[in-house]
Amino acid sequence: MSKQLSTQTSPDGVPTGLALLNKIGLTVNVWSGKQLLRSDFDEMRSFLDEAAAAGFGYAELGGCGLGVVMAGQVQRSRLAALRDSLADCPLRLTLHSAWFSSGRTGNLLDATSASVQYQGLRADLEVAAAIGAEVLVYHAGVLANRYSDGAELAAGMATEREQLRDLADEAGARGIMIAVENRAPTPAVLTRRSYGMRLDLVAEQVREIDHPQVSMCLDVGHAYLAASYLQYDYLAAVKAVAPLVGHLHFHDNFGRMAKQPEADAYELELLGEGDLHLPPGWGTIPLAEVLAVPYPREPAVIIEMRHARHYAEALETTRGMLTAPIRA
Repeated sequence: MSKQLSTQTSPDGVPTGLALLNKIGLTVNVWSGKQLLRSDFDEMRSFLDEAAAAGFGYAELGGCGLGVVMAGQVQRSRLAALRDSLADCPLRLTLHSAWFSSGRTGNLLDATSASVQYQGLRADLEVAAAIGAEVLVYHAGVLANRYSDGAELAAGMATEREQLRDLADEAGARGIMIAVENRAPTPAVLTRRSYGMRLDLVAEQVREIDHPQVSMCLDVGHAYLAASYLQYDYLAAVKAVAPLVGHLHFHDNFGRMAKQPEADAYELELLGEGDLHLPPGWGTIPLAEVLAVPYPREPAVIIEMRHARHYAEALETTRGMLTAPIRA
């Protein structure tokens, strides 16, 4: 069969793959191998400088590891220390919300606590603005009540849309995009009602929010696990939502559900199960085909992996996927 390049053409005529080559980033957070929680930020800055020297263009900071947002409020001296550590940083920055939509925090879907959650996300937005982050990532919400019904889910989604629109107005004034991330089939999601495992429903929520500062964060690993669990066509679903994707989380796994939720990260790696966040190429996700999909918004490609010291290998692999020919 004939071959075609994976660098598709965007509406402005620039090959998408080539544009994304300059937008590859990596995450720095508490589970990636860089333990930032309550730490001195000097080590983090050294790591960011190393990443820039290696050829990365972006870094995504994990808000939950920074110790800047406490009780829904910004801790001023801690934020000042973070800003000082990032002065003249050679990488462009994004921020993952400190509020991870676990059913306990960051969860605008839960109408009973959405006002409190909203304050926490506003604090995240303030942190993002202070460090010059271009994107704030928000996990699609889940309902706290395990026994909620479809009516509660619909009401929660309406609440989430309303509050994300309000946050997006402020985000726009600060030059920040909010990206709603799809969810993996984890216990926090499976034991509660959520729309986030289905890419089509996340895309529908973003469309209904209908705000220029709200897009979709496509997490390719979460989607791969969800496609296996819900039995939908992975690449077809990715292609369908691509026009809404303003941010991309890039990592690998084997598409196997974690059969024992209490297993720790080491055990899950041995079993090859769950949301492993492996470096690209270590699992079985068709990542080259994912990158061959045209993304009109030209999102940053954030390598969100646990084995942080393999960042140079991950960058080389991702670049290779963006430029190597694929079979039509």
